[in-house]
This record gives sequence, structure tokens and C-alpha cells, in this order.
Amino acid sequence: MNTSSIEIAYQLAKERYAGLGVDTEQAMRVLAGVPVSLHCWQGDDVGGFERRAALDGGIMATGNYPGKAR
Repeated sequence: MNTSSIEIAYQLAKERYAGLGVDTEQAMRVLAGVPVSLHCWQGDDVGGFERRAALDGGIMATGNYPGKAR
């Protein structure tokens, strides 16, 4: 998905939320100040994002090693 498609989709969503009384720009400002922590076994498997092929969804035990999962 390219940046232009994302911008168009956001503008459409922004209009729909505005119709419900939601200011999406204000919501984004609030969310920018909220720290998010991902607690998920897949969160440390950044290697899964290094190739274009689809993820297989399998479980891979990586051990208690520092750095990237091996």
C-alpha cells in the first residue's frame, strides 16, 4: 500500500468519524502521548518481517537470547 492510498483512506475515515462528532486529529494527538507496549511472543520475531513471503503462523521457540530471534 502506498502513501497516497493511506492518505486517501484516512481522509475518508476522518470524514465518517467527523459525522459522529469525533475529531480524529485530536485523537491522534492524544494517542501520540500514550506509550504502547507489545506483549506478544511474535513481537520479538522481527525476522518474520524481513522477507516478502507470507508469514507461516507457526510457533518458533527462540530461547532467552539478547537481540534478534535466531
